[in-house]
Amino acid sequence: MKEEFLALTPAGQVRYLKTEEFAALEKDKQVAFLKEIATSGRISSKCLACTLKILRELRFRDRSFFKKFLGHPDSSVIMACKKALSDRGLDSDSGFFTMRELVKKQNNEKKLQAVKLIVSETGQAGDDMLISFLSEDNLRVREMVVKELSGRPHLDESKLLGQLVHSVWYTRAALVEILGNRRSPRVLEKIDELLADPNVEVRLQLLAALAKLEREQVKEYVLRLTRDAHVRVSKEAKRILSTI
Repeated sequence: MKEEFLALTPAGQVRYLKTEEFAALEKDKQVAFLKEIATSGRISSKCLACTLKILRELRFRDRSFFKKFLGHPDSSVIMACKKALSDRGLDSDSGFFTMRELVKKQNNEKKLQAVKLIVSETGQAGDDMLISFLSEDNLRVREMVVKELSGRPHLDESKLLGQLVHSVWYTRAALVEILGNRRSPRVLEKIDELLADPNVEVRLQLLAALAKLEREQVKEYVLRLTRDAHVRVSKEAKRILSTI
């Protein structure tokens, strides 16, 4: 079974581990197989991260086994180890910042893989890590984070508001987009700063967010943006005003 598995492509290996055929095996056989391929040195980083994740889900609790992979160069593998080593996940400040620094050093493709793994981390630690990725100068990463945070039901929106003041323009735009997607009236708590934001894209995202709120809450602000100095903003504000 092992050699047949290793003969598969990296993508094929990951797919197999997620099949009903593999899930139907007895737990002991699953664990033994996963341990064997993890230590083989012949699987991709993505497959190794997936293997460690499944071992954690199977409640395999051999800490010494997981610690073997903490020095792995791929952040997705390290994160899978850290999650397995702590039932609380990435809830300590040191764990958060260590992982954040590790991910910063990865290339863009590996950053995307890391974000995909973090998406599965629920709770405050996962939220904080994802919010930190909005500062990445990588559109694909930011788009993935925006999509995820827009739909998280228990997200602490005050954390989004707290990031607005000190962030670069593309992070501010992403934060406003998330609040808009969530139809959160809390965007109005920063309305004066956002109306005067020096970046056009941020003001356009603000308009998109306002368009999703109640008419009486936003009409005054949309009207003010119809007089914006930038033609793109004033034109969009006039269009939105005509619909509310």
